[in-house]
Amino acid sequence: MPTTQAWKERAGGRPADGTSSSPTSNACLLCGGTLRRWFGSNSRHYERCSGCGLLTVPEGLALDADGTSIYESEHANVFEADGNEGYYFDHATNLANSRRKLAFVERHLPHGSRLLDAGANFGHFLKVARDCYQASGFDLSPSAVAWSRENFGVANAVGSVYAPRSDGAPWDGITCWDVIEHLADPQAALGRLRDLLRPQGWLFLSTPDAGSPVARVLGRRWHYLDPVQHITVFSRPNLRTLLEQAGYELVRMSRLGHSYRVRYVFDRLSYFHRRGAIGLALRTARLLSRPLGGLSLYLQLGDVVIASARRRD
Repeated sequence: MPTTQAWKERAGGRPADGTSSSPTSNACLLCGGTLRRWFGSNSRHYERCSGCGLLTVPEGLALDADGTSIYESEHANVFEADGNEGYYFDHATNLANSRRKLAFVERHLPHGSRLLDAGANFGHFLKVARDCYQASGFDLSPSAVAWSRENFGVANAVGSVYAPRSDGAPWDGITCWDVIEHLADPQAALGRLRDLLRPQGWLFLSTPDAGSPVARVLGRRWHYLDPVQHITVFSRPNLRTLLEQAGYELVRMSRLGHSYRVRYVFDRLSYFHRRGAIGLALRTARLLSRPLGGLSLYLQLGDVVIASARRRD
């Protein structure tokens, strides 16, 4: 759900991992269909495939003023801009969300297995997973990795999903929570993670569902449409296609709910709907809800999918 607009957005650069930050073709990366412009925001825009409905941002990975990706930048931290700290640094809700993901993993992967968390961020999932698994992870953000190691003592390192750490491979399972929507080439990333899995090893991921009823009803106002961070957005059918093309066999798909603070929910809604009667109503509701702002709220809108898949050999 987090978003940011506090960045200089540029296309055509190369992030620190050496991969292209923007697509090189106007054809859909999954089905080859025609990409048509949908809507734009702050010099960036979404294109939608006329064939499979995949949503992509042709400008690719957002970079800051010196050409560093927004997830690596030391000049302006994406995790603290535009109120995002209410999402990333609310550790009670993040740990609760991580336990739900862990419960999903436990349905498939025996305790004691070796587990790699790709895109481990601030280490919340690693903190809960290490009680059940031999868990370690990596993330592109040096600041997030440093925080996770200092505060949670987890085995987290700096690395990219396009060039993932190979030490410790093959892994029994790899988790990839809320990552692929941030990637210009998720197929390449998942393919490289597949190479780190043992035969029939497990991949677990979560991502927004652009084909959900909530997403269809809200259209351009859907809260996961953020052309700065969410640059490739899937529905369930084209997520299945992605997994098959990257060398996996889909086993299970389900809905994933999240816990948020009440204040964060109203802050986000007010951020997305700033004008008109809706904006006024939300600002009023945010003021009235201040006494309850610290309460945790579980939301299950059906617009986030969680999936398990096995390496296909």
